[in-house]
Amino acid sequence: MFQISTFLVEMSDGEEHYISLDDSLKLRGIFEHRKFTPEYIHMHIMIQFNNQIVVGNDIPSGLDLWNDYILGLEKFLNGENVEIPYGIDPYLMKLTSINSNSLDFSIVGDWEPVKVFAEAILPKREFFEAILDGAAQFWNTLIDYKVFEEKEIKDTTAKEYPKLMIKEIEKLSGKVKTLFK
Repeated sequence: MFQISTFLVEMSDGEEHYISLDDSLKLRGIFEHRKFTPEYIHMHIMIQFNNQIVVGNDIPSGLDLWNDYILGLEKFLNGENVEIPYGIDPYLMKLTSINSNSLDFSIVGDWEPVKVFAEAILPKREFFEAILDGAAQFWNTLIDYKVFEEKEIKDTTAKEYPKLMIKEIEKLSGKVKTLFK
């Protein structure tokens, strides 16, 4: 069983502090801060599988990580093994098929010698469903707080962006259900 948790990252005195999506008071403070920009959300995603931490606090936080997960999942469902940037630092997220039911998930440094931050053999369908549920929770939280509606955003970013992401997640959920019956 998977547990996915999303935290927004707040910097204070050079240290990262993780704010849970469930902490409405602190979340509102982040969203209302004058320097907050919804196009670039600094976050940390924690993934647990069967009470074991797959992606924990030792994994670097990054900008817009849910977009990385969605892109990786989409590429994987299109038949590709995946090796894509994770966040903005030189890290890579890899998804490699092992067999019809399992995949090798890893986050590694993109430098020599390669440092492995996370690695686990995971069940494909359950992992993808958990990732999509976590992403949906994140985007629905942004919708609930009207983050894209109430903040100044770039002309290139639609105010409906979170709703478009939810539609993309629903499309990918359907694909997961079809491919992994």
